[in-house]
Amino acid sequence: MGVPDAGGHTYAGGMKRALLHLPLLAIIVAAMVVGIVAGLGRLGIEMPSIAIERVGLHGPILVAGVFGTLISLERAVAMRTVLGRTWTFADAAPVLGGAGTVVLLVSGATVPAVALLTAGAAVLVVVNLEMLRRQPSLDVLTMAIGAGFLLLADAAWLADRAVPFLTPWWMAFLVLTITGERLELARLRVHDRFAHVSFAVAATIYIGALLLMVFDAALGVRLSGIGMLALTVWLLRFDIAWLTIRRPGLPRFVATCLLAGYAWLGMAGLIAIASEQIWIGFSYDAYLHAVLLGFVFSMVFGHAPIIFPAILERPIVFGRLAWGPLVLLHISVAARILGDVLESQQLRQGAGILTAVSIALYGVVIVIGLVRGAAPRATEGSTPQA
Repeated sequence: MGVPDAGGHTYAGGMKRALLHLPLLAIIVAAMVVGIVAGLGRLGIEMPSIAIERVGLHGPILVAGVFGTLISLERAVAMRTVLGRTWTFADAAPVLGGAGTVVLLVSGATVPAVALLTAGAAVLVVVNLEMLRRQPSLDVLTMAIGAGFLLLADAAWLADRAVPFLTPWWMAFLVLTITGERLELARLRVHDRFAHVSFAVAATIYIGALLLMVFDAALGVRLSGIGMLALTVWLLRFDIAWLTIRRPGLPRFVATCLLAGYAWLGMAGLIAIASEQIWIGFSYDAYLHAVLLGFVFSMVFGHAPIIFPAILERPIVFGRLAWGPLVLLHISVAARILGDVLESQQLRQGAGILTAVSIALYGVVIVIGLVRGAAPRATEGSTPQA
């Protein structure tokens, strides 16, 4: 018999396939470590030489490498479920992304590294389009457009465009993927036509502004801030997190991660609107980390207990230890933004260290949960407690 997880899913007969995910997960974890350590080096903190050599690639390693590969892997697992097959063409996306990430870590932003990442993004776009063909809906369309922005950013990087000008497109990949997934869940509860129309309007503003960057980068980013705010309002109004936060255990933890992350997305929108030139001074740092740390990593904390069991095909036991790293994460983001406002290098460095500690501690929590999920008492058919 299979092993049920906290959501009632079973994991049976998939361990061999799950073991093949381990090399990709190892690449993702290694890239995340290098990317975070490189970020600390970027703050002027003494770090190992590999981090110093990759300081300029801190953002691309984390977004194009780590999250591009991780989301591709999650989509590949979803495609297998839809098609009912052991392997599908979708598996090429994380494999290409993982290979590109390895080359990026070893040799830097060489043509082979960026080309592999771009190829992986192209396959991810095809996967999303196939999903859209099978299930035509606004949420799947939103995720497909998000994948398109990953491809656009990677291709522009391959064409030697400067990384800072590509960052809003990379961030759009994450923002649209996450909001598309939240719309998919909200659709199960919200049947109000206004909810879907308002989401479409908010997403269109955001997407249109980012495309405007091709002609006027500064104006495009500022207008995209309006789109971020509109998406934030929608999420705070319609997301099912307001229901699940009333439930104890894992549902409350996930809902807290989501709602806190939405607040940082709105903050990033305000920063973008207020900054005449986002790439000058500390505004860029605040804008970048409000999204990538406050919003994205809060989403990661919330979804990891769901995504990793699905990828590894084994249950997880999740407990209250996770709250500590989550609180530390959001304290670190607040300190980072305050450091940017005050232009305090010491405060920014302290915030960076606190962020790294929170992510490391959360990784330990996940590993402990997976180990506990594999314990004999879990395999006897009991449902792990959230």
